[in-house]
Amino acid sequence: MSNEAVKTRRKLFSSPAFRQEVAERLDLDTSQVTPQIDALLQAGTIPCPHANNAEALGTDGARILLAIGSQQARPASVVRVSERLGAMTMQIEFGNQTSAGPADIFPGSPSVSFEADLAEMIQKLWKAAYGPSRDGFRAIEASVLWSDERGSLLFGKLEQFEKGRPRRTRIYASEKLGLPVLPGGAWDFVHLPTVGGTVFAPLPLLGFFQLLDKGVEGTAASLR
Repeated sequence: MSNEAVKTRRKLFSSPAFRQEVAERLDLDTSQVTPQIDALLQAGTIPCPHANNAEALGTDGARILLAIGSQQARPASVVRVSERLGAMTMQIEFGNQTSAGPADIFPGSPSVSFEADLAEMIQKLWKAAYGPSRDGFRAIEASVLWSDERGSLLFGKLEQFEKGRPRRTRIYASEKLGLPVLPGGAWDFVHLPTVGGTVFAPLPLLGFFQLLDKGVEGTAASLR
């Protein structure tokens, strides 16, 4: 990764116009976006120094979403909680796991962490957008959830929706949930004991991913 690419993404993330657009695309107020991005920049969490532009920007995008989902304002708390969210591990996957082809943006690799799966999902969308496939994207929703107001236990959820098929779901948590193994993996729903959180709906997510791509277009950090 060239220093120019890192500088380009740092300049993008520092831009008031970028933050305003992030807030608009995610249906949020700028007060729910600006302090969080500032905290990541100050901590050196973004921009990611990975040598591959798409992997670096995908990681940056995942970390920004997690920081927003942290619902924290103090810089130290933003970084601490977003790192906890990113480190969550997958507890179970169920639903339709049949590949939807080139336009399927649901994470397909063995899960390492919630952050890694979010970053993979972002990169898969860009790859599908630049590819020859005319298949429409399957709607994806991402959630970060809390077990109580103190965040004693954190949850994450990725869901893919496709008409006429069971919803594909990956559930993550900051601790092992100890879910029982059912014959044939026959889960179709898992109730999580939550008091609230942040849900990133399909269209806002798509708009955010496109904004990241557009923001580096024609620069040293470009995806093409």
